[in-house]
Amino acid sequence: MHHELIDPLGTIYQADPICDDVNATLPLEVLVVVFDSSHYSTSLGKKKLRQIESDLNQHTKIRHPGVARVYAVKLTIHHSDHPRLAILMEQRPSLTMRDLLDECDFLRQDRAQVRAGLFQRRSFFSPEV
Repeated sequence: MHHELIDPLGTIYQADPICDDVNATLPLEVLVVVFDSSHYSTSLGKKKLRQIESDLNQHTKIRHPGVARVYAVKLTIHHSDHPRLAILMEQRPSLTMRDLLDECDFLRQDRAQVRAGLFQRRSFFSPEV
């Protein structure tokens, strides 16, 4: 794995599939989420994490051209470390708000900037809107 990127949910690593034919597979990424709250060290917290892992494993069955494919989900719980959840999926497209607006015929740029400003204050978008 290489190319580490810090995401609001965790750390994203770009991963190259192990395959002789580069064209046979899409680029992959692994999202690693570390749960550092003390709640996830309790039995209720661990139970919740196992439920999240189970729910995400259901997403491995979804096949749709508009949805990034999830290939695997792995929850790791060690007594000496914070629980970690790793999600192996298709690499998400690197679209910006500008890319979306350029392709959108029904949303004006000035209205999108106002909405994006609201989202920025809530930390949903990066400052590069």
